[in-house]
Amino acid sequence: MKRCSATVSKSWLEAVAERAKSALSKPAPYGVDLDIEPYLKAPLAGKPVGEEAVAEAEEAAREAVGFEPSARAKYVQLDQAYFKYMSRLPGVEVKRLEDFVDENPDEAREYVWRLVDPASDKYTALAALKGAGGYFIRVKENSRVEDPVMACLFLTGGLQAPHNIVILEKNAQATVYTGCTLAPEAAGLHVGISEFYVGENAELRFVMVHAWNAVTHVRPRTGVYVADGGKYVSYYVNMSAVKTLQTYPMVTLKSGAYALLASVLLGRGDSVQDVGGEVVIEGSESSAEIVSRVVARDSSKVVTRARISANSGVSAKGHIECRGLLLSDSAVIEAVPELESSSTNAVLTHEASIGKLAEEEIYYLVSRGFTRDEAIGILVRGFVSIDIKGLPPKVKSYIETLEKMVADKAL
Repeated sequence: MKRCSATVSKSWLEAVAERAKSALSKPAPYGVDLDIEPYLKAPLAGKPVGEEAVAEAEEAAREAVGFEPSARAKYVQLDQAYFKYMSRLPGVEVKRLEDFVDENPDEAREYVWRLVDPASDKYTALAALKGAGGYFIRVKENSRVEDPVMACLFLTGGLQAPHNIVILEKNAQATVYTGCTLAPEAAGLHVGISEFYVGENAELRFVMVHAWNAVTHVRPRTGVYVADGGKYVSYYVNMSAVKTLQTYPMVTLKSGAYALLASVLLGRGDSVQDVGGEVVIEGSESSAEIVSRVVARDSSKVVTRARISANSGVSAKGHIECRGLLLSDSAVIEAVPELESSSTNAVLTHEASIGKLAEEEIYYLVSRGFTRDEAIGILVRGFVSIDIKGLPPKVKSYIETLEKMVADKAL
């Protein structure tokens, strides 16, 4: 976004940068605070990479997070230096965000940094000032896309701060599958800014899979706008021993809209994860669900936050469900559900539970011929399974595979 040709856009982006500078020392309200000074001093882009390194990264992402290198529409980014993208799907446009801004500066102003404030905290500020790349995906009006649009964000070290924009026009339907992972020896900070616009009666299914390592910090920032009759279904999985992770997506629903925020979190090692989500219901006849499944082992700590609010006068439904499974006496799970309503026509509910595997259930499976580890794996997979109705068969298959991967890594 630093290379816009139009003067009006340069002025707009300069204003974004100035606003970001005011927040460089502003911590996030949740999660572990980080010193971002080393990343501010780093070069704007990382070292160049060759095609062989890209092929290796795509294969690593396929194994770690389910990315499909053969996808008919995809975006690949290594660090902040290499970008590859294409689309052979009718009605689907895929490009790098900078290219979208350069080619359509006036239109870009309506979408970029509109749902996420660059001054939200030091991480959004860092992304606004030092970020590079990120995907722009647009699904045209009335387009119903069966194949997922694939994105791979691969980190080899240092800062990676992509800015992603997804636009579904009226009556469009699509799945975006994003896999974020890294080289085994890599250490760094990933700050992904994402802004999603779901048009009237459109449906966006967003699957994000994270597989980091024990020395990496992750700070995604997401804003979602769902127009009248729209539907947004998000499925987020972290299956790694990430050093620290903090994210809190914000979703706004207009009339007759629906949102489901589902997350499956695996805590390993000494990782500290603080994962939340908020849905604000602004229009009547809308509904929201926030569902989380947490499995914590070793000495990890996982905090799940969920908040649904209904504005005055709207008729709405909302439900929060937080479930945690402890596999270690040294692990910690904390669930923080919140509800707020200023409408007598809104019904908001929540339930939360934290516990351990029942020995009698393990014993029963062992008595049926399974080993103890196999029995635990079966029970964990059943625990993390989230029933999401209406998914296309291919997307459902992806999610079932991810649930199995989480269960295997929990052992």
